[in-house]
Amino acid sequence: MIDELFNFKYGYLPYRSLDLKFETIEKEYYQEAPVVNYPNDYDFTRITEFKHIHPTKSEKTTILKEYPKAYQPNKDIPYYPVFTKENQELYNKYKELTEKFRNIIPVGRLAEYKYYDMDDVIKRSLEVFEEEMR
Repeated sequence: MIDELFNFKYGYLPYRSLDLKFETIEKEYYQEAPVVNYPNDYDFTRITEFKHIHPTKSEKTTILKEYPKAYQPNKDIPYYPVFTKENQELYNKYKELTEKFRNIIPVGRLAEYKYYDMDDVIKRSLEVFEEEMR
């Protein structure tokens, strides 16, 4: 986290965390795909069924439901930035601090205070690497 990198000099940036709940289901498969998003109609936002990723012979399956929650520093894992104008302004202060150091290159959700899908952050990392190696 970019704010943690600088010892929260300007205060804490807000993040969203997740409450992760595993369940064992008494059926061979629970859903048709490894990951299904539930963006609006449920308390949880995503279900992952690992049996699709690593197939095994079993009459049961295990799923993981993700429930969004507010991030509590020193208690939770920060997963997502919370986008507001004020939070972006606070992030920009921390970003300016990084520019004073030649060996700090912030990349990723918590470093850039930006949402990335996994493929996008890998792409971004490769782009930054190419830029910095020139």
